[in-house]
Amino acid sequence: MMRVLIRSAFAVTLALFFAQEVAADEAEDRAALNRALSLTPLMEIMQQEGEEFGAGLGQNFLPGGGGAAWHRIVTRIYDSEKMARTVERGLEEELPARHLPDLLAFFRSETGERIVEHEIAARRAFLDSSVEDAAKAAYRAAREGGNDAPGQDRRLDLIGSYVAANDLIEFNVAGALNSNLRFYQGMVDGGGLEMSDAEMVDEVWAQEEETRSDTEEWMMSYLMLAYSDLSEADLSAYTTFSETASGQALNRALFAGFDRMYAEISYALGLALAAHMEGEDL
Repeated sequence: MMRVLIRSAFAVTLALFFAQEVAADEAEDRAALNRALSLTPLMEIMQQEGEEFGAGLGQNFLPGGGGAAWHRIVTRIYDSEKMARTVERGLEEELPARHLPDLLAFFRSETGERIVEHEIAARRAFLDSSVEDAAKAAYRAAREGGNDAPGQDRRLDLIGSYVAANDLIEFNVAGALNSNLRFYQGMVDGGGLEMSDAEMVDEVWAQEEETRSDTEEWMMSYLMLAYSDLSEADLSAYTTFSETASGQALNRALFAGFDRMYAEISYALGLALAAHMEGEDL
């Protein structure tokens, strides 16, 4: 009997050991995927975008733009490390571990690394409003047939296929509308607005058409810039991978993480702006 008990205890210990090893391997793979996707550099860029957006809110709603106090609040809300943790938590919760090998294989390949590098570079370039304006003008010209560069129509079609494969317009529009709703809710909870739930929803839906138009133009102009130096083979490979089960799972998980992040930020901005309008320095 004692020998049986010892063997049973050893089996349990061995099972726990292997479970811990599997968990450690998964955590390492998830961390590797976060690095391959360049989430940390992306969050640093989005922090700068957010600070500019927050400054605009100050100019629109606060005397003198809100001054240093409002700047401190915005900087605290757009905390790149916190933003990254929120997105990474979304990936951990929403992305099944079985997809990690395929995702790592693609994004650590030469093609995957090149694509992510170009996406980050274009997003950083868009911090300069003149670059963004020029990219939007180039997209409008290409869309309207005013761009005579050889192969431009073909490249625009390839980018359109990638956007469709990932449902980027719909996902981004839904996320933007939800973020706007959370901003209004923050403003109401902070005493800066008086609106019912129904009024807030109506106000958000009234922005849907404009949001969709702005989203399409931003997305297509950004991707045209990001992928301008990529080969058609790279673009096709990216679209093909996006249509796989692993590609679709990553896309859904990323949007879940980013939607959560933007919802938290938008509510915090609304709450802080309402309080600041009342003269409180949070």
